[in-house]
Amino acid sequence: MHITNGYQIYSLSDTAITIDWGNVIDEEINNQVQVLFQCFQQQKKAFIRDVIPAYSSITLVYNPVTLWKQGIVTIDTYVRNYIFNVMQQCNYTLATEESPIKIPVCYDASVAPDLEAFCRAKQVSVEKLIKLHSSVIYRVFMLGFLPGFAYMGTVHDSIAMPRKTIPAPQVAAGSVGIAGKQTGIYPFTSPGGWHIIGQTPEAMFQQNRKQPALLQPGNRVQFVPIDVTTFHSLKQTLIP
Repeated sequence: MHITNGYQIYSLSDTAITIDWGNVIDEEINNQVQVLFQCFQQQKKAFIRDVIPAYSSITLVYNPVTLWKQGIVTIDTYVRNYIFNVMQQCNYTLATEESPIKIPVCYDASVAPDLEAFCRAKQVSVEKLIKLHSSVIYRVFMLGFLPGFAYMGTVHDSIAMPRKTIPAPQVAAGSVGIAGKQTGIYPFTSPGGWHIIGQTPEAMFQQNRKQPALLQPGNRVQFVPIDVTTFHSLKQTLIP
């Protein structure tokens, strides 16, 4: 896979530069972001502090002092040339697509405070919503907002819905929501503006795990409906 055109490179600050394909949710562009992320990771350059992939952009955070100590005066130009060279040479082939990660979800009003109102607004039955939401294999486009919060897409057009005008002051950990054409799972109890249609007993983030966040960019995810009894039973065993 080669990195395609249609991007711009700009300084985000005096220690960060962003490569941006535009404000879009596009699987092909996100594939390019993930490929480029891995190419930069493989470089292991001492002056690169962090590489941050998003939906359709990737940001490199660098240490100008490290470059200055090497005698580099035009630091911004040096970093831009480095980025350009990596992008030209990057031909990293993504690993074979793995099987979807299956996440159990209870679509019951007792654990999904917005479920019934959402169904009324979209003019679908709860059963239809469950079928539409759980029949899609979603792509994890990026992590953000909270540690382990995976932005996934895209939901079926008939259940896409804008974020709430007024966010809820408290959304339970494990809540599964929809915002626009995205779906996601709240890893911690927090305020939130997504429409909550279900809840999973899975722990989305555990600090003591080797990989604290259960989901990573590029993962594929499928939701598996469970009843409320199974939900409470699994929650006792899955959440420490």
